[in-house]
Amino acid sequence: MLRTPFEFYVGYIFMILFLAMYVFSFGKLKINRVFIFILTLVSLLSFLNVFWGNNSIFLLFKQSGGFLINGVVYYLLIRVNKNDINKLFCVYLKLAFIIAMIGIFQELSFLIGFKYGYDYSYFIPKFSNVGTALGMLRVTSILPEPSHFGAAMAPAMFVSVLNIIKKESNFLSRKASFLIIISILLSFSLVSYTGIVIALILIMFNNKKITLIVACVIMLFVFIRFAYLYLPDIRIRVDDTVSVITENAPLGKGNLSTFAFCSNAMVAYKSFLNNPLFGSGIGSHSLSYNRYIAEFIGPNPDPNLTISLCVEDAGSLFFRLISETGLLGLFLFFYFIIRFYVSKSKNEHVWIISNSIVCLFVMNLIRMGNYFYCGFIFFIWAYYFTGKSIVNAINSNIKNKLNIVRK
Repeated sequence: MLRTPFEFYVGYIFMILFLAMYVFSFGKLKINRVFIFILTLVSLLSFLNVFWGNNSIFLLFKQSGGFLINGVVYYLLIRVNKNDINKLFCVYLKLAFIIAMIGIFQELSFLIGFKYGYDYSYFIPKFSNVGTALGMLRVTSILPEPSHFGAAMAPAMFVSVLNIIKKESNFLSRKASFLIIISILLSFSLVSYTGIVIALILIMFNNKKITLIVACVIMLFVFIRFAYLYLPDIRIRVDDTVSVITENAPLGKGNLSTFAFCSNAMVAYKSFLNNPLFGSGIGSHSLSYNRYIAEFIGPNPDPNLTISLCVEDAGSLFFRLISETGLLGLFLFFYFIIRFYVSKSKNEHVWIISNSIVCLFVMNLIRMGNYFYCGFIFFIWAYYFTGKSIVNAINSNIKNKLNIVRK
């Protein structure tokens, strides 16, 4: 079922309070002009789609309003902290460690039968236990699903994997890194495990040491093979998805995760073909889904088939971008990643922050399509400021060298 046109999240209360305090303290809001220009451009194109019948004015306002408040609040939060991304990233890692510890406590509570220690539905809205694997609970911590838990932990996951492989303590102690990885493994989530694979690949391609590359390759092989062979839920999802993609099985015959992924992919592609340059407008994927899904499952689908899974966020940021923003959105997002990427050769400390956020971006492109979930906009701004800090540092060094030469 589709949700109402506007949803008020608890986080918005804190955002509004923060804005009020900021205006009271500084007198006026300072907003990044490029951000406002891009948001205005995309919103205007989306508004045109309302007239063309591809979008809804309510869905447009819901998304553009969300972008505006999230974008402004997180931008000002960073500015108030004097662009100190290192400080804010450390705060995030502390929170991520707490969430990981709650996840481990959740698993232990399940194993000893302490329901109130693992079932948090009595105080967390929309919380649900999603089953077991290998006789253990699929950990979600305080998040609704294991996949959401994995996405929220993505940057911390990258740092933890790096510390374990290199036997170092970057941002986190090695003990904390091990505990975070354990909590992620206990999610038994294909999305979370994909994040570990992404982290290993990023580390491997950013290092020149042969021993480290070989270690990453071995870990990749062992980890992927173990997950596929010994975790039935993951094996079923992989096999069903491959069968649907290769057209060896109909769309509606696989598991629900496969159906959600493949159906949204098909709808997004159809929407893209009809509106390749600018998409159908932000917030429109749910309308596109209802418009095109019958073409892929037929007019009389199996009544037991759930056909409304992840229709609002397309189940993937990549699918949502091609559906709602077309080539323009894809270009802007990938240009942004490349433009502000920090390589290890420029600054290893900042490289860790930058690549941990890239890990989050890739995971969201694959699975999470919500623009605002778990502070996604904050990490976009953090990525921007880390890249900009390196450019400013390089320019400053060049100016200093030129001044020395002139003297």
